[in-house]
Amino acid sequence: MLFELKNISYTYLHNTPFATPALHDLSLSFAEGQTIALVGATKSGKSTIVDLLACLIKPTSGTLLFEGDDVTNKTFAIDRLRNAVGIVFQSPEAQIFEETVGKDVSFGPRRKKLPLAESRRLVQEALEAVSLPYEDFRSRYTYALSGGQKRRVAIAGVLALQPKVIIFDEPTAGLDPRGRRELLTLIARLKQMHNLTTIYMSSGLDDVIELADIIHILDQGQLVFSGTPREILAHAEKLVTLDIALPEATQIALALRELLPALRTDVLNLAELETETLKHLSLSNFSSHSRF
Repeated sequence: MLFELKNISYTYLHNTPFATPALHDLSLSFAEGQTIALVGATKSGKSTIVDLLACLIKPTSGTLLFEGDDVTNKTFAIDRLRNAVGIVFQSPEAQIFEETVGKDVSFGPRRKKLPLAESRRLVQEALEAVSLPYEDFRSRYTYALSGGQKRRVAIAGVLALQPKVIIFDEPTAGLDPRGRRELLTLIARLKQMHNLTTIYMSSGLDDVIELADIIHILDQGQLVFSGTPREILAHAEKLVTLDIALPEATQIALALRELLPALRTDVLNLAELETETLKHLSLSNFSSHSRF
């Protein structure tokens, strides 16, 4: 396993009058090469898990393993983990701070003191990977970019660090439907191109349902249940009580259950919903005719 969280608890301002528990006896595992989604409403513990995986904080109790080694052990080399994990924040402005695109994307390679030619190669490859042509964008001012372009520059800056893992913290927030689709397609393509492990944080399921291999549902710092996207959607009623936004197809399936109680909710898209609905309508009509 790439990451293993074993009975992890974390409390902000531990041992003070202002102590605030964030995680409670949480156990999770993250397999290399997968796309894992952590989904939960506000205060579910998602951000705390990100900070733990990035080694920005250490657990109050429990064990965090990276590639089988205990991160809390004094002999563990923190830089090994930090060099392996990149984070793309919800707001690109939180991580874009240089004046030009090329200078911003090159920040990581420069920090590693790589030779100029190697740094330039990594910057060019990273920008091309996110569909921002190097010659067109390297000298552009970052403040003049569109919201979608800023997100791509933020991702390129992480790619230039050559991480094993990229954590995406609700990266589609504020994008229009087209921009959202394009970014999700880009994330899926980058995972394949670079053999990445991707961890996607979200308050709803719409972004991750056709992207993730495994989804972990969190609530109040605890794991509620885990499974494949289809297994998760089978618990649609429970997800509603947890204030987790459902994909459009699942919302419609739930509404249709008033007419078709046996209708499945584990449909991944509208095409599947149409097939499932027609099947149940046919069965319903057959049942009605068979009474006469």
